[in-house]
This record gives sequence, C-alpha cells and structure tokens, in this order.
Amino acid sequence: MEKSPILLQVAMEVECSCLLKKIDHLVKREIGGYLFYEGMIRNYPVVISLSQVGLIEASSSLTIGIENYHPIAIINYGIAGATTKELHVSDMVIGTNCVNINSYKSSFSPALGGVHPDKWELLTFLSGETDRFLSYSSDEKLLALALGNPPKTNYLCGTIGSGDVWNQEVDRVLFLNEKYHILCEDMESISTYTIAHHRDIPVISFKMISDNLLLGEEYDREVGIYLQEYVFSYVEKLIGNFL
Repeated sequence: MEKSPILLQVAMEVECSCLLKKIDHLVKREIGGYLFYEGMIRNYPVVISLSQVGLIEASSSLTIGIENYHPIAIINYGIAGATTKELHVSDMVIGTNCVNINSYKSSFSPALGGVHPDKWELLTFLSGETDRFLSYSSDEKLLALALGNPPKTNYLCGTIGSGDVWNQEVDRVLFLNEKYHILCEDMESISTYTIAHHRDIPVISFKMISDNLLLGEEYDREVGIYLQEYVFSYVEKLIGNFL
C-alpha cells in the first residue's frame, strides 16, 4: 500500500460481515494465524483486522497488523456489555478512554476470611515504576470527529472497561460503574489502547451494547450489524477531513 491505511480492529466475523460488503477491491490475507481484509474506502486504503476474542488474541493480531501495515490510525469497534442502567441493548458508547478491569490487587484477607471483590483495587502493574491505576485516552482529533458526527442511536461518551472477564454479578458491575465510571466492558479494547499508546498511533473505540445485566436485557451479538453502518460513515468522514 502506498499510503498508510486506517486499521479497523474487530473480534468476531459477525462484527465486520456487513462492513466488508462496503469496501472496494477487497483482498483477504492470513498472517500469523490471523485474518486481515485489505481494501479501499473512498479511494483510501483500509485494513480490517479480525482479532478473535480476548486480550491475548487482540494484542497478537494488532501487533502483526502494525508491523505489516503501519497504520495511520486504529479504530477498535464491536459489541460490549453495559455497566450502567443508562444504556440499553443497541445503544452505543463512544470511548473517551479505556481501563483494564482484569488487572487488580486484592486486599489482604486471612484464611477463612472470605473473598471480597468489592475491595479489589484496579491497578496497572508497571516494571520499574510505582503500580498505579492507568487510563488510556482516545486520540483528541478522532474523538472530536466522533462527537461532531454522533450516531443516530442513543449514545454516551465515557470510559470503556476491558478484560478477559464477563461480569455477571450485579454488585460487581455496579462497583465498576460507581467507582471507576465505566460504561461498558469488552475483552479487547485495553490491548488496543495500550499498544497504540506505546506505538504513538491515534486510537479510538466504539462499542454497541449487546446486553445489560442491570436491566435484564439478554445478550444479542447481532446488534453489531448496526454499529458497522456508523463505523463506515465515520471512516468516510475521517478520510474526508484529515487524510
């Protein structure tokens, strides 16, 4: 590719099947066990990375994608579970930042003292530095473009929580929302934000709500179809405004 492409990262095929139909000159490649779809939107190169589910898969596939394509920007998108009563299934979150909900330090508890997840403190463990809670921000220009072109569905802007966990305990979900202001949780975004931060690549994430434990709304992964329409229009505007 002559120009550095926009890299779109998604975990499951159902989250990109509709978008693939909108891309011109589509080519499918397998690199290092992961699928990448190369193509054009408005005559600008794009690559869709089908990462598979989870932090390790997302980290591995994104690293391969960066090394092979040298993207100018990374857009992570997909479905996520709500951690607030303000979001319903098919609503959307524009990620302003992302935190790791799978990295925590528990408080001391003696034998037979029980388990107290409400006291687990989210921490990022750092080599040679003081362990602390870290939040990785979305790129300012990418975020401004999203806020200037909001989705047609109901949406909130805020923190995405990410980790290899599917929280099904109401009190745990409420704890994450109340203490850390997390709006939704997924299993890939923190890998994307961390790697993009270290590589100095602009990044943003969009999540569509697939389920809400707090409201009794059950999981529906098909809602990701609607998010693909927004992502396509967002990429078009990104190309028209900045590239």
